[in-house]
Amino acid sequence: MTSPSTSLFIARTRNSPIGCIEIQAGNTGLYSVNLYGSKPPLQFDEMHPGTGNPACIAMDEILEYLNGKRREFSAAADWAYITSFQAEVLNITLDIPFGAVRTYGEIARQLGKPAASRAVGGALAHNPIPIIIPCHRVVAADGSLTGFSAADGIRAKQWLLELEGHSVVGEKLV
Repeated sequence: MTSPSTSLFIARTRNSPIGCIEIQAGNTGLYSVNLYGSKPPLQFDEMHPGTGNPACIAMDEILEYLNGKRREFSAAADWAYITSFQAEVLNITLDIPFGAVRTYGEIARQLGKPAASRAVGGALAHNPIPIIIPCHRVVAADGSLTGFSAADGIRAKQWLLELEGHSVVGEKLV
């Protein structure tokens, strides 16, 4: 993933409202935010020294967000490992403000590809930086919570949407 001249920074925590989180970053930005939820991988040791490296800065910001103390993130993403279509989808998703939601169809129309809502869902399913790129803010046209593969799935998506002020009943926005 990294070249020999690129540093790899990692931050990990078990102590978050949505469970275990691991962040990987390089000199050019974040590679991944892995949300493991209540099921961390084997050998998951806490590594969050707060040293000011990009992964630790992003971890601090995510933990502030999860504790209701942050609404925006400063961390830059490393876009080198995603397709151009996914980058378009993620850029649109990145602009969804705290507390707002969009549908897969709305993002497809914003891309100028109104029939591409399933492709939008596919691109979001491979979002390497969830929470910072808020794919949890994208729902089905009828308000159903669909397609969240991180952490504990739909339960985590519901938790994140409720954190942002939404009401969810039966896996659907109300």
